[in-house]
Amino acid sequence: MTTNLITVLAVGAGITWLAVVLVSAFRNRGGEEIPPNLQPGITDQVLETRRLEKGQKAAIAFSAFLAISLPLYFLSEPARQQGFVEQFAEESITRGEHIVTEFKCFNCHGPLGVGGAVAYVEKRSGVTVSWIAPSLNDVLYRYDESELNFWITFGRGNTPMPPWGLAGGGPLNEAEVVDIINYLKTIQVSQADAVNKVPDPVTTELNKLAGAEQTIAEAIVEQSQVVANIRSAPDHAAFLAPISEEATAVLDTAAEGIDTDGDGISDAAEVELSALSVRAWEGFTVISPVEMDPAIADANKAEAVVANLEAVLSTNPIVGPNLDAMRGALESGKVEPGGLSPAATATLSDLADQATSSGISVPPGPYDTEESGQGLVASLQQAGDTAAKLASDAAKAIEDGSDPDGDGLSTAAEATITNQVADASSKTIPPRIIRISLDPTNPQSAGGEADAKTAKDFVAGLNSLETSLSVTSKNQAKLLESELAGLKFLEDAAKAKSYLVDIAGVAEAMGVDEATASRAVGLFNANCARCHTAGFSAGLPFTQVAGSGGFGPALWDGRPLVQFGELTEPAKDDLLIQFLIRGSEAQKPYGLNGFGSGRMPAFGAILSLDDLELLAAYLRAGNLDGRGQ
Repeated sequence: MTTNLITVLAVGAGITWLAVVLVSAFRNRGGEEIPPNLQPGITDQVLETRRLEKGQKAAIAFSAFLAISLPLYFLSEPARQQGFVEQFAEESITRGEHIVTEFKCFNCHGPLGVGGAVAYVEKRSGVTVSWIAPSLNDVLYRYDESELNFWITFGRGNTPMPPWGLAGGGPLNEAEVVDIINYLKTIQVSQADAVNKVPDPVTTELNKLAGAEQTIAEAIVEQSQVVANIRSAPDHAAFLAPISEEATAVLDTAAEGIDTDGDGISDAAEVELSALSVRAWEGFTVISPVEMDPAIADANKAEAVVANLEAVLSTNPIVGPNLDAMRGALESGKVEPGGLSPAATATLSDLADQATSSGISVPPGPYDTEESGQGLVASLQQAGDTAAKLASDAAKAIEDGSDPDGDGLSTAAEATITNQVADASSKTIPPRIIRISLDPTNPQSAGGEADAKTAKDFVAGLNSLETSLSVTSKNQAKLLESELAGLKFLEDAAKAKSYLVDIAGVAEAMGVDEATASRAVGLFNANCARCHTAGFSAGLPFTQVAGSGGFGPALWDGRPLVQFGELTEPAKDDLLIQFLIRGSEAQKPYGLNGFGSGRMPAFGAILSLDDLELLAAYLRAGNLDGRGQ
């Protein structure tokens, strides 16, 4: 504020001086002026009195002005400079946010950088996978700004992360990369939040291992469907081409004719496009939804549906899991007259065991009839609030396991079959095929969206899918070769089980109990495997043996011992633990013979010393998969 005032005063003084000079010049204008060289000179009396005094007064005034203004300007300058620093920082953050938005960074790294996934073709198999993208909202606890700048500039080869900086071949200059970093600083979670989320990734990774076989089985089914789609592409293209052509022609002339709702699509066009959408939808539907009603004897529907799915399984392997679920429901949902399903009987037995272990007296099993089940419920209700939840669960099990319509299938089994058929039916419909029902009297008849847009989206989807099917048909042999190789890779992975970790073997190698060994494995997979286990980011079906090396070095053959030696006390001063705490620092030595690149993240800010000690012990034990591989 002071600086602005001084500037205004100085400008005002200058303007005043110029005005005085101009006014004086105009006043002195008279008739014909005598040339200066012919005019008489100013006398010494004038020069040394009034003229001199005026000059001295002006000099004193200007000196006083400088004496006051310069200190004031000096005093305000630091605040002015700091203001510019803050303004520049705010503008940099805004620019960084715009860049992150423009280049869609959060499409891969999750909303506001919480972590996400991106489609990527896995190098070994050629299979399109969902590649794990790390979180960015805690990245500065793992890397310093210079290291983060490196990753943004040069990307990460053999992953979906491309280089963004000019030096790495990307579109952004150095200042723009810095803008991104300045923005990322503003979305960092607190250190407490970064530390507190550690248990979740550990649990998540252990759960992944527990469900690995199912995950790989699902991957094989999905890849089998990719192969089946390529094989059926010529037939699908032949079916869809005329529909796509007809729909395009209808849309091109949609503005012609009566348009009751004034939406730009004639009434006839809306009816025709709706009919074409149904035709396309039904052409890709291999099984229609079935509604099983527990109040009507309709077990024959379930048998027919299973038979239909079995018939289309070879060309639509994607429905295999649905078929398995329905077969399971038919088996576990069998009900004898007056009885309960095996699934309900098992549930009631489990609830009775829980009650007994809590000291609640219940009638003896088996609970395979509604009468015996109701007896269990009554005894649990008599136990009061302590058994209220058990009583509620038991009543629900009886309801699900009973057979009100007497067709031999439990209520739960019928519900399962209904849901599985609906899911199987939707799976075979390509995402670009949409079923529309346009109302000529309503300009927004499809979910509140303008009918004109709905019609354009429908036709665009048809054209896009028809083009894709046509291209696939022309390149069928080449595509089949590639995708069959990917399928074989997955089938081999299911047999090899490279991802498998024998917790008991890890515990023995570490000399700890299995619970501790399990946490060590979870910590490694949550924090280290992404770099040190090949294929880990592509998912379990593509994961190689633990510690096999990927972006980071392999950890086999006692490498941690060679690089860091045996554990030293106190633990916080141990070379390996120190390395885990600080990470790799560029151009600085680490361990016994290492020299840092800055690529190994630091974990000291997000993992406790106990967890770091556990990780170090796991690495030094040298048996990361518990199988000695």
